[in-house]
Amino acid sequence: MKYVVRSLKYLVLLCVLYVALTYLMSLVEPTDATIWQQLLKHLNTRNGLCMVIAFVVLAALYPKIGFMRTTVEDCDIVNDRVRIDNAMRIFGFRVAQEADDKIVYRAEGIVHRLSLMFEDHIEVRATETGVELSGLRRSVARVALQLKSYIHNRRYEQDNETKDEK
Repeated sequence: MKYVVRSLKYLVLLCVLYVALTYLMSLVEPTDATIWQQLLKHLNTRNGLCMVIAFVVLAALYPKIGFMRTTVEDCDIVNDRVRIDNAMRIFGFRVAQEADDKIVYRAEGIVHRLSLMFEDHIEVRATETGVELSGLRRSVARVALQLKSYIHNRRYEQDNETKDEK
């Protein structure tokens, strides 16, 4: 069911963008026809039919290509909690739910949530080798890259601590 809802959201978004572009075109080049008449005129052509088919195919594929799951190695959900929170905070996410082996983050603010089409949650789960992030592709990719950087820099923090102890 979640797959269908995500597809429908994306289809609606594509349709809204198409209507907005048609409206902008009518502002640039005014005609006597209304926007709805222009839309019907465009959609009743062969190219319009191809565009509708492309919108439906893109919307059907969106849940497959728009979401991802990735693993950050050598990261512990308990010991590296501050690093995980910082990586999420940089991109505007805050803790929404917590469990023993799972943390769910949601976007802060209505504008950020709207820009993510209310698909604004990122799940962080503990695995044997690290943590697994899942959610919207662009958000997860950004957070995972930042978190990997923090985990990589952790080695230098430990090296500096051992030098300070000597």
